[in-house]
Amino acid sequence: MRKSQKPQVNVSLRIAIVMAFLLCFFFVVVVRAFSMQVQSSDFYQNQADKRHVREVEIPVSRGAIYDRNEEPLALSSPMESVGINPAKLLNQFSKVDQLAEVLDLNADKLKQIITSHKDKYFLYVKRRITPAVADSVRALDVDGVSFRTEFKRFYPTGEVFGNVVGFTNIDDQGQEGLEQTYDQWLTGISGKKTVVKDLLGQVVSDIDVDEIQAAIPGKDLHLSIDKRLQNAAYYELKKAVAIHQADSGSAVAMNVKTGEVLAMVNRPSLNPNGDKSNTEGLRNRAVTDIYEPGSVIKPFAVVAALESGQYTADSIIDTAPGVFELDGYTIHDFRDYGELNLVDMLVKSSNVGMAKLVLGLGKEHLWDVYQRFGFGQKTGVGFVGESAGYLPHHERWRTSDHAAISRGYNLSVTTLQLASAYAVFANQGRYRAPSLIKGSVNEDKAVMDPKVASQMVDMLRHVVADNSNHRASIPNYSVAGKTGTAKIAEKGGYSDNYIASFVGFAPASNPELVVAVSVTNPKGEEYYGGQVAAPVFAEIMKAGLRFLNVPGDKVELAMEDGVEADNE
Repeated sequence: MRKSQKPQVNVSLRIAIVMAFLLCFFFVVVVRAFSMQVQSSDFYQNQADKRHVREVEIPVSRGAIYDRNEEPLALSSPMESVGINPAKLLNQFSKVDQLAEVLDLNADKLKQIITSHKDKYFLYVKRRITPAVADSVRALDVDGVSFRTEFKRFYPTGEVFGNVVGFTNIDDQGQEGLEQTYDQWLTGISGKKTVVKDLLGQVVSDIDVDEIQAAIPGKDLHLSIDKRLQNAAYYELKKAVAIHQADSGSAVAMNVKTGEVLAMVNRPSLNPNGDKSNTEGLRNRAVTDIYEPGSVIKPFAVVAALESGQYTADSIIDTAPGVFELDGYTIHDFRDYGELNLVDMLVKSSNVGMAKLVLGLGKEHLWDVYQRFGFGQKTGVGFVGESAGYLPHHERWRTSDHAAISRGYNLSVTTLQLASAYAVFANQGRYRAPSLIKGSVNEDKAVMDPKVASQMVDMLRHVVADNSNHRASIPNYSVAGKTGTAKIAEKGGYSDNYIASFVGFAPASNPELVVAVSVTNPKGEEYYGGQVAAPVFAEIMKAGLRFLNVPGDKVELAMEDGVEADNE
């Protein structure tokens, strides 16, 4: 019996020792867990916070926009935006009041945002603030407030380029103008990197510098527009619209040989650095607004007559007695001009003569001429919302439509279309689509016989030179062009309001620049194109020739005795 009890005692002892060891180990674990979870919770929570691995974007700037001489028109500047972690601010409402005051926000509204978004880790509260304001926010030392770098768009030229360059939204996306058209070109690609961040969103460290994806800035855009000429054109147009109390106006200046747009201005406009709620100032009217052009279209009817072989510049049309009845409509001239050749028909701007001229031509041929010059089609200049205008098919023309289209009614155009079409005369019969990008010269194509183009240049030169004291005249330069004064259509007919226009080029002996001007609804005693639009043309053209260093040609045309001023 004594031998059998000894092993049993040893086993019991061993079990007791193991149990004691396990109890000690359990005690140590409990103590350690208590220490970690209670006594050192802040330390370990802080360490855990620092071990949140995140992939973050490297902000990138939008491409700049420059004029043809590297003058900045749109620039992006780095700014700081303020964000919050709502959960961190729930118990800091006293500091929320201070934050709201520095950021010029409504404190109660900010508190409401914090309360209703307490499950969010990050919310913007003020974007793109100045460095001084950012420093003031940092000085508050508010737990749960963080900063992110963003870029803000600035437009140094303000309203002068407002509805051409356009603007971006709060997320730096193009919304209007060239900012919208070339948004993909101007927008860069954000970089990426992996970082360790805490719960406040603060970056603790980069993980691997070698794995950073570099940010690719947006590409710059270089416009064909000359800031100097744009300024001159804008203020001349603005002055004319104000003097004549007009509703709106547009002007376009183009390089005859390259098709590059050197100026494109509109009134009203807007300053993209400020309030953009004025929708009237948003539109680039030179490419979006269409109107019946009136007498500025008459040279294209003359082209159709010369091309037909039935007429020459010396062909005579009897316009007596100055009125012409057609399909129940009466066509009027300013007075009875009697017999006129084609040159004098343009000089006098005879409506009766034009109607009789085109009625002797086929409808299809006249329509084809207008088509070739770009009417009824978009120019492809690259503006979102560009209008094609309106040119009805010849098969739908009544006889009265046939006559009306010769004098600029029953079709609609844009100011840019008119400038492009007149450039064909100045460019020896070759059409080149306009461009707003420097060096982007579109391929040209022959749309009329160079000899006919030369004849038209000479005729249009007579329109200005043969009218004494023509307001489109420029000292030391010969000018070729045509005025237009068209009634504005309204429901059921035409109003007593007008579109005043002038389109021309200079020097007529070797054209360099074409300018088109239109002014909508001038009020007062002066509303003719020769009174309202021609002086604007002259000032823009003078500025353009000076900036381009074009020497005067000093060509003087013979003046006929007793020639009256063009009233169209």
